Amino acid sequence: MVGAISRAGLDPDPVEIADALWLARWSRPTARPDPETLAGAHGEGAGVDYPRAHRPDGTDGAGTRLVPPARTPPAQNSADERLISLYPGEGVPGQVGGTPVGAALGVSVPEAGALPQLLELQAALRPLQRYRSPARPQREELDEAATADRAARAGGLLLPVFRPSARGDAAMQLLMDTSSSMFVWERMLRELAAVFERLGAFREVRVRYLHDTPDGTLGVSSHFDPDAAGLLSAEQLSDPTGRRITLVVSDCAGPLWRSGQAHRLLHRLSRHGPVGVLQPLPARLWSRTLLPVSYGVLHRSEGMLLSSPLRFSPGSTGVPAAPDALPVPVLPPTVAALGAWARLLAGMGAGEVPAAVGWVSADQPAVRARPRRATVPVPALVRRFRAAASPAAAQLAVYLAAAPLFLPVIQLVQRTMLPDSGPAELAEILLSGLVVRKSGDDQRWYHFAPGVRDALLGPLGVDEARLVLKHCSEYVEQRFGKSGPNFPALAITQLAEGPGDPTADAAVRSAVRQAARGFLPDGGGSGPGRGSTTGAVRGGGEEGTVAESRQPFAEVAARVLERFMPLPDDRSGPGPYAGFEAVQSSTVVQRARDLADRFTAEGLVQYLLDAVALLRRAAAEERVRGLDPDLWTELAQQLLRLWRLRGGTDLLDEAREASETAAAHHSSLPARAVRARVLQATAQERAAVGDNRGALELLQRADREFTAVCAAPGLDPAKLLDATLERVEVLEEQWVINGDAVLLQETVGTLEAVADSWPPQRPRPSELSLAHGRALLRLADAAGGRERRQTYAQQAARSYAGALTALRREEAEPEAVTTATLALVDAELMSGGRLMEAQRLVDQALGTTRDQLQRAAILARAGRIRVARHAEGGPAGELEEAAGRFEEAARLTPRDRPEYSDLVAEWGAALLARSELPGGWTFVNRAVLVLRDCRMETPESDPRQPERLLMLGRALILRYRAEQELVDLREAEQVLGVAAQGADGADLTARIWFELGESHRLVPNHSRRPERLDQAADAYRKAAAAAADAARAATEPEPMVRLAARAHHWRGDAYETARRPRAAADAYRAALRQWRQLPDDGGEEGRDTGARLDALTR
Repeated sequence: MVGAISRAGLDPDPVEIADALWLARWSRPTARPDPETLAGAHGEGAGVDYPRAHRPDGTDGAGTRLVPPARTPPAQNSADERLISLYPGEGVPGQVGGTPVGAALGVSVPEAGALPQLLELQAALRPLQRYRSPARPQREELDEAATADRAARAGGLLLPVFRPSARGDAAMQLLMDTSSSMFVWERMLRELAAVFERLGAFREVRVRYLHDTPDGTLGVSSHFDPDAAGLLSAEQLSDPTGRRITLVVSDCAGPLWRSGQAHRLLHRLSRHGPVGVLQPLPARLWSRTLLPVSYGVLHRSEGMLLSSPLRFSPGSTGVPAAPDALPVPVLPPTVAALGAWARLLAGMGAGEVPAAVGWVSADQPAVRARPRRATVPVPALVRRFRAAASPAAAQLAVYLAAAPLFLPVIQLVQRTMLPDSGPAELAEILLSGLVVRKSGDDQRWYHFAPGVRDALLGPLGVDEARLVLKHCSEYVEQRFGKSGPNFPALAITQLAEGPGDPTADAAVRSAVRQAARGFLPDGGGSGPGRGSTTGAVRGGGEEGTVAESRQPFAEVAARVLERFMPLPDDRSGPGPYAGFEAVQSSTVVQRARDLADRFTAEGLVQYLLDAVALLRRAAAEERVRGLDPDLWTELAQQLLRLWRLRGGTDLLDEAREASETAAAHHSSLPARAVRARVLQATAQERAAVGDNRGALELLQRADREFTAVCAAPGLDPAKLLDATLERVEVLEEQWVINGDAVLLQETVGTLEAVADSWPPQRPRPSELSLAHGRALLRLADAAGGRERRQTYAQQAARSYAGALTALRREEAEPEAVTTATLALVDAELMSGGRLMEAQRLVDQALGTTRDQLQRAAILARAGRIRVARHAEGGPAGELEEAAGRFEEAARLTPRDRPEYSDLVAEWGAALLARSELPGGWTFVNRAVLVLRDCRMETPESDPRQPERLLMLGRALILRYRAEQELVDLREAEQVLGVAAQGADGADLTARIWFELGESHRLVPNHSRRPERLDQAADAYRKAAAAAADAARAATEPEPMVRLAARAHHWRGDAYETARRPRAAADAYRAALRQWRQLPDDGGEEGRDTGARLDALTR
């Protein structure tokens, strides 16, 4: 009954279903059923309602049965009894079909998901289980204890007592506007609804679609297709009780947004409950939509209720808001964004969250449609897309060039080839102008603009094409069965086996091309597929949309074969297997090197794939394996280059085998060098999976190979330099793994030996000085004492200065000069003293650099120079200037860059240092905001996270001292507690426990709870113990000794406040012992400790 009601276009709720069941008891049919309908329900004509059935035998005319037969033949043996037959059915997938015939049951076929990381998304949304709406709870449950107590007091009279149920009454409402561009996201909406249902946080999860009606009003239905259901009023979306959360899935570009109806609806819904917009487009396109965004922070209103409404504090950029406009959060469909939104609604986590919001008004006016753009030539269109698209979107477009643009196939290719990509990457392709939606009723078909597919196939590799075609082949087999031709599988076989018999290859190619032309619905001519019933064609003899035809798969297979394996009479140019005539191996090696040089110059991976294929064929045809070491050396080298681009253990294993074959000739220095490179690459693979011991052994073997190459007599100085630089890289990778500074010292010695032996008549190359300076700078960073650190840094500065001179002499690229300049500034900062010279270099680099990322790096150095000036006795204004430089650098750096969190950490550290100085209370709020952002941008597993949490805790304690808000102290306790759990090292642990003791000690000023003082004393005790351990291991123990003395002092203060004089006296004595280890006996702090001890012992 529910299915019949739904097919009638209704979406009943439980109460309406109950009413229908009650009414069914008293109602009877008032009209006789149609005889033809009865006959069609059980006869052979039952398939007329299905778009794909045009034959009475239940087949598609090509031998594939679409529906089960009227009677299933009996099983022949016991094994068959466990098997059942599946039939694809006659309906168009994704649309409501007819009822299965007879006893047949519908079986769901899994499709590729639209959202990545669904389990992670569900975990991120789990805080919504704690969300409570501001309305009075609707559910009540019996309070047994209170009922028993009241009955006892009433002399046995039973008087039930009810209490509100702990389970929330919130409801989730998911809305989607039904503009033509939104059909592709309909599956994402269904997946999101399933996630919210599995949460168990909502009593109801509703999915509704917003339609633009002909009369200009906004209609609501439960189906994307407006013809499938009657349109209802948008007033039913409002819930004045405030129990409903609304999330609108939209690209904010359809007619509802152009007319302003969507804005007005969101304004009306925002007055009653939380509202958000889930925007599938990439964030860089949001400003071009009809809901442009402003950036700032979202925070909860002041109050004790967890359901307090959200408030928005705008940043320095964004769209100005109208006076009556309300902010609506705009979220990307990512785990991080939806998780932060859920935590904010539930009142968990940080009080302020960086966010983007759109402004909606109650009287939003309509806007005019934008004029059509002029047609852009295909090369310019593809070039513009590659320049602006994200790396994942650019790669996905290349993969889709080898697949039919049918939405389920598109999602299958995306999930299998790029599993970490999401709706934003697909949106970049659909909105780029590269693809166009096909005309017809089926909105799932797209096609590339003319010439675009061929342009995108250029960078596609043979192995990548085979993998995409493999997924297309599996889709064909799943949808059509194994009875018909599988054109992607034919193409895979051709690509895997390579060229064979020319006649057979031509026959296969001709069949694929004929299928592509014959089944093409608008291809002209009278091919065998013209007007064929194969596929789903709407309407009885009318030309409609092909829904499930094999033709697009044949067409794509033909294009891919033409790209990678043209026949000799093709005019598409040489392929990777062209010209495998018998040639000398030296010629093959030279041709492979030419292809590799073209790859280096033009960046097309296909040239590198062609080089590898050429070398593989020559190696396979060698009469005696390993006879020519040059051939195997070149094969190993190009395989290694290909592995660095694409990864994969198969390529690396093949490169290792080729390098071992080449290195069997001990006299071949290039063979030993490439063997060392392969060992180094294998070590990197081991280190990536955590096998540091195995990686270290492989690096040591690579070091021995490079050492042998460098020690060869008569080696040209340039080749000696190249081999030395490669060996230096191996030594540095060993140092990264085990931290042995001896490796860095060996690196410095090796480079200095090469520099001393360099011919005096030849200028010293910049690479030598750059490597020398880098090794010295790393030595300075690893040095224990200040003097050694400054000595190494000064030597590094001299090397980098020489490298800058060499780079200018060599007329190097500006980017290389800027990178060397930044390294020189780092060396000057670490050496201390020459800050004016460092400032001059920074100003010079800023004047010559226009690249945003490089300008951000330069501004970061400018901020560090200001911090160093303050550390040398400069005024507090230096810290303010430093914070400004760090802020500029952060604005120029995208949030997804790895260095963004480091910039924000330095920015927050500068603001925190300024907040701790006199007059710093005006900077503490900004410090808290920046450090919260730093916490969000740093992964929990990052070893730097405890240090950054410590800074945030210190900032919160400072703000508490200034504003006396207990919520800051509570947040500081939580943040510092997390930091203490992940701290590594006695130095950091001591500082975290000291600040945690501060937060515990200040809480009794509000709560008057004495146990807090015990917690504070315990935290101070742990801080003092960790500081003592750090002081014993440090080359400069004074800071840690001072921290241990302070911890003991405040531990005594906590005990004294708790009225425990004996414990307080012991703590003060421990503090005095630490103060006496300092040159000034602790100064004023030490005297204060002694005075307190005297007061207690009188």
